[in-house]
Amino acid sequence: MNRQRRSASRSLCLAAGLLVVFLSGCRGSVVHLVSYKDPYFPEKFHVDFMHCAYRTQPGGGIQAVGRAVENTSRGPTTQYLCVDIFWTPIPGKTPADSTTIDALLRYVVASDSGIVVYTGTGFAYPQAALDGSLDIALESGRLRLQSRNGDLEDLFGDTQISGQLKARNDPPTAATLIREAELLAAR
Repeated sequence: MNRQRRSASRSLCLAAGLLVVFLSGCRGSVVHLVSYKDPYFPEKFHVDFMHCAYRTQPGGGIQAVGRAVENTSRGPTTQYLCVDIFWTPIPGKTPADSTTIDALLRYVVASDSGIVVYTGTGFAYPQAALDGSLDIALESGRLRLQSRNGDLEDLFGDTQISGQLKARNDPPTAATLIREAELLAAR
């Protein structure tokens, strides 16, 4: 009977753990950043974008954007990741190369003390999901500081970016979030 109790307890703990992961948004859009600000001691960061949307362009391109808001001791910090995919690879037909890019990236970090904007390129592979959303796998992305305004310092320096965005097809929301990021980046 002791063995059955332990088995039931393990099952309950596993179910509770999966529920926490599911409710916390970890199954959605998570981006991994590796900062080489200090090349000898790279730092890893993970950002969970809770609000993601995309829209398609008339020429066939895709614009996706994610927004994450975090309350810190210094006040709220908002992060935007804008991914502009200008061509879509076809699995099995598009040649794979380590230098291949198909997306322009813009990463904006804004707080009450300032704004930092990073730009770069990367490889983004969009795939339609069953629920109508778009799963975008980011690979081999590189970001560099473009501009800085206010007292917010360069957070990442030269940065590697990868991860997954799960964006819903919502052109008005995508346009609004892209516009928010552009207005902050223009300051």
